[in-house]
Amino acid sequence: YLDEMIRLEGHSDEIARETCDCKGEEPLLYRCRDCFGAEMVCCACVLQWHAHNPLHRVEEWCGTFFVQVSLKLLGLHIQLGHNLGEKCYNPESATGNDFVVIDIHGIHEISLDFCGCEMAQIHYKQLIRARWFPATSKKPQTATTFALMEFFHLLTFKSKVSTYKFYHSIARQTDNTSTTPIRVRLY
Repeated sequence: YLDEMIRLEGHSDEIARETCDCKGEEPLLYRCRDCFGAEMVCCACVLQWHAHNPLHRVEEWCGTFFVQVSLKLLGLHIQLGHNLGEKCYNPESATGNDFVVIDIHGIHEISLDFCGCEMAQIHYKQLIRARWFPATSKKPQTATTFALMEFFHLLTFKSKVSTYKFYHSIARQTDNTSTTPIRVRLY
């Protein structure tokens, strides 16, 4: 068991592969902690895979170990109000391209556009339809996933965990070393 656990912390069998399944020229530097398996892929593939899972935790191989990297930094952009792959002709960027989503996996900064088309719903409705609950109804910049709220609801019944302790557990899930400051918003 220990050998396999240590293998997962490193490059595992992926070091033998030289090209990604997409046959691109990019190096295999990325893997996802939340997807099945430990396959390493190129940047283009990790972005394509996570268009449906924008809150997964991705790691980048830096030569000797993995470091967590945000999908936002890799270039993932989320468009609300349309089906995946549909083009929005009037996207409205979240205030300052600065949106925070709190999920079971951690606290995520994402690039988010709301739909501004003629028949578009108000911003908070677009978030709720994506199963993200906005922190405010006017110009939301923070949301929590429905999955997180359901999980917290179950925990409060059995363990009586406080909101404060639950939030800080999620912050620890994001960065247990406390080397990166966790985003704190009061709205």
